[in-house]
Amino acid sequence: MIALWLLLSTEVPLTEHAERRERLMNAFPDGIVLLHARSAPSSLGEPSFKQDATFLYFTGLPNQPAAILALDGPGKKSLLFVPHAPALFGVEVEGVSLKPGEESARAHGFSDVEPWEGFLPYVKRRLTEGVGKLYLDEARSPEFPGNPEPMLPVSGEKLLWRRSVEAAFPGVQIASAESEIRAMRWAKSPAEIEVLREVARTSSSALLAGIHAVGVGKSQRSSEVAVVSACFEVGATAASFWPWTMSGPNAHLGNVVRSFFDYEHLNRAMKEGELVRMDVGCALSHYEGDVGRTVPVSGKFNADQRETLDLLVRAYRAGLGAMKGGVTLETVMERARSEVERAQGTLVTDYARRAAAHLIRAPLRPTWHIHGVGLDGGETGTDTLQVGSVIAFEPMFSVDEDAFYMEDMILVTDTGHEILTAGLPSTAAEIEAVMAGAPPGPGSLQSSR
Repeated sequence: MIALWLLLSTEVPLTEHAERRERLMNAFPDGIVLLHARSAPSSLGEPSFKQDATFLYFTGLPNQPAAILALDGPGKKSLLFVPHAPALFGVEVEGVSLKPGEESARAHGFSDVEPWEGFLPYVKRRLTEGVGKLYLDEARSPEFPGNPEPMLPVSGEKLLWRRSVEAAFPGVQIASAESEIRAMRWAKSPAEIEVLREVARTSSSALLAGIHAVGVGKSQRSSEVAVVSACFEVGATAASFWPWTMSGPNAHLGNVVRSFFDYEHLNRAMKEGELVRMDVGCALSHYEGDVGRTVPVSGKFNADQRETLDLLVRAYRAGLGAMKGGVTLETVMERARSEVERAQGTLVTDYARRAAAHLIRAPLRPTWHIHGVGLDGGETGTDTLQVGSVIAFEPMFSVDEDAFYMEDMILVTDTGHEILTAGLPSTAAEIEAVMAGAPPGPGSLQSSR
């Protein structure tokens, strides 16, 4: 009997996962697509086991470790190769892996569920029968190998998987399936969109909790903890990533990414006059949120900061206005930048004028950043918005000591867009009002259906 929790997936029906597998298989009729589940258990520092997003997208198996999905294009078969029970702390862990056999295959829509030992013989046999290529997915960005060349890598799940496949099948052409996978994940199904509505709701609540925990003399960690706590309180499963409450110089992009290598996550006391970059998200049903704002530590922006933030909001609205299915990301970002050019002559402070000059000269990416939101809080999509795309629009820039940033989750429609993280404060006045205790209003950003 298959354990009930092994049948539980996302809120997406299992039939949809089967349809995805068939579509990907049909896209590569000359080879076998090989997708690997997360190979290691969660660490003691993680809140839970987080499945490889691409494997989960095509299988619906959130808790299955180390399995290999083989989508045989020429053979029109989807096979799952599963390991024996893993061991942890000297204990064999039963019930975390599907049992090989027809029952598992029928329950999940696979052609076959086979033991691990059958993987190499199957692929080698298919290669002798004329299968021409093996296709793998890729990481969102190049992974750090953890070793100097020519040593083999010791880190990076996708990198390690590729090196292992290369060693197992020498001389076989190995190609990337990433472009097709990326395109499939870029436009969400109706079931995914409904999950992401809830993800956006919980993420918005968590952001507000984090904003209310900002204050002079408080640590960044205190706000981060408030975000994580709020995710649980409003019904999410976890934070989609550890929150970034980055104050003062920490809010500059170079320092934000440096936090990945810092034991204290760049924790520091927030100081009066500084701005804080709030970048947070909650996870629910394996889908992840991503939303953010720039807020003042003291609860009030100074004149320079106020005009510059409102310039960002004005440009942001212009970018939103360009969004609909079929529009390129470049068009959205250029529309935002054109609004900055139009605003230049109306700016009062030298500070805001310098910010505008920087934004006009700066390259579009990463200054005007757009990424997908789904099973990963940050997904790489195509260069064109699709109906059903759920994206995060997150322009960012720095002026002197200050860093400015905002982000929402946005659903793209055929005629416009819908802001899923609706009702959050955006302008300087709205943010100050919320920090002073006023309830969040309708927000300054409007959806366009």
